[in-house]
Amino acid sequence: MNSQIGMAQYLVLKAPGVIRSSGLGSCIGIALYDPFTRVGGLAHAMLPKHRPGRDDNKGKYVDTAIDAMLAEMEAMGCNRQNIVAKLAGGAQMFPEQDKEGKVSVGEKNVAAAQEYLRELGIPIVAEDVGGHSGRTIELYCEDGTLYIKTINSETKI
Repeated sequence: MNSQIGMAQYLVLKAPGVIRSSGLGSCIGIALYDPFTRVGGLAHAMLPKHRPGRDDNKGKYVDTAIDAMLAEMEAMGCNRQNIVAKLAGGAQMFPEQDKEGKVSVGEKNVAAAQEYLRELGIPIVAEDVGGHSGRTIELYCEDGTLYIKTINSETKI
């Protein structure tokens, strides 16, 4: 079963599912995977942290996307202690901001994902973050492989 998610969305599937998301620029792709149940989740989060009064779309924010995926994964029989994470995205899509010394949205998204996963005790086992290129990612629930494609390369983590 191959499924596509878009910006501000997430999905959790069991093997042999494949979850794909394209157009990751400053957004962060967060892949969660339990190798014992072969259940995986993928989020395409746009912003670092949900605050009261903001849009309640759980997939839009790093923290709420992670929480929502974990809840679904646990409902499918996953043990949180077995779940690992992989990150991709968080690019600096406007290089002129580098010269201004501003922290980009991409950098904020990466930092938020790393910090929140650390708080939850979920290890990040691989990441392909930063840079100046957009990415397309595919999570294979069969084995937890995350394929990452940019305009110039293809990586597997």
